[in-house]
Amino acid sequence: MKQSIVIAFIMLFAISCSMPSILGQENSASGIQPSTAASEKRCGDNVCDGPENADNCPGDCTQPALGENSQEIQPADSGGETEAGYRYVSFSGTINTALNSELIGDFAGTAFEYSGDYGIELWFPIEGGQAVQQRNSIVLTEFKDLYFGDIPCSPCDWKLDENAYEPVQFELNASLNLTAIEENNQPADELVYQLIDIPRAAITGIVECPCENSAPDDFSDPAAFTQMLGWFMGKLVNPIHLSVIETNSVENYAVSPMGYLNIPKETLSYVIVPDLETP
Repeated sequence: MKQSIVIAFIMLFAISCSMPSILGQENSASGIQPSTAASEKRCGDNVCDGPENADNCPGDCTQPALGENSQEIQPADSGGETEAGYRYVSFSGTINTALNSELIGDFAGTAFEYSGDYGIELWFPIEGGQAVQQRNSIVLTEFKDLYFGDIPCSPCDWKLDENAYEPVQFELNASLNLTAIEENNQPADELVYQLIDIPRAAITGIVECPCENSAPDDFSDPAAFTQMLGWFMGKLVNPIHLSVIETNSVENYAVSPMGYLNIPKETLSYVIVPDLETP
C-alpha cells in the first residue's frame, strides 16, 4: 500500500510539472493562443526560457502556488528509516526454595528455605541484539529454619537484620534476536539470558538458642541469593511476542543435591518505549 501511494505521488508531481506545456498545446489546437510576455532572454523578463530554470531564475520559473481548494499531497513514509526507541522487556515473579526431604537421609542439623520477589527490566535496540541497559533485583521475603535429626538446644530463634530484606542487584547477559524462533507455528522474537555473577550478598542477623547460659550470637548466611537465583544460572531461551503479556512457571527445578525451587507465576511484558527512562 505504501509503495502505491509513493508511485501515485510521483506521477502526480510529474503531471503537475508538465501542465503548462499540455495546456499550451490544447489551446493552440483550438485556435486560442495563450497570453505571453515578450522574452528578453534574461532573468527578470517574466518569461522562463533559454537557460533559465527554477534554480537560477526563480522569479521567472517558479511554479504557481496551489489554489485555495487544492490539497497538497505529501509523500508517504517509505518505511526505510529505523524506528526510534527501544524494545523493553520486563518480567517478575516469586521464587520459593524448598528442601527435598526424600534426599535428606541421615543429615542432622539446621537448614533454611527462602522466598524472594524478583524483577527484571531489559532495554534492547530496535534492531535487537545485546541489552543496552538493565535493572534487575531480588528481595528476600521469607526465611524458614528447619531442623533434622537430634540437635541439642533447638529450635533456635533466627532474627534477621533489617537490611536482610533490602533489594539485591544482579546482572544478566541478555540478548534479543528478532523473529529467530517459532512458537505455535508463528515467528517469535527470541529472548536469551543468563546470570553473569552470583551477588556477593549475605543475610545477617542474630540467633538465640534455648541452651542454658547461652547468649545471642551473630550469624551470616551467604546461601540465600545463590539458591534463589539458581534458576538464572543456566542459559534460558524464551520466545516472546511484541505487545503481548505472557506468563510462565517453574516446578521443582533442582538447585542443589537436596533442594529445588518453584516459580508459581512469572509475568512477562514486551513493548516498544521511546527512551531509556521509561517506563
